[in-house]
Amino acid sequence: MAGDYDFIVCKNCETPCYMFDLDRKGNIQSAFCTLCGNDDVTEFRLPDADETGVDE
Repeated sequence: MAGDYDFIVCKNCETPCYMFDLDRKGNIQSAFCTLCGNDDVTEFRLPDADETGVDE
């Protein structure tokens, strides 16, 4: 569900990133990785269930 994520993952460095915005459909609209400086939204992904610690 959109907006239920505490973080997304940078594909460049596999770091959790907390500076991001999702649109109403749950797509990444803007993001910034403080570790590597990535700000290309196509280079981020939503976390997998095992990364969030939430059982589905």
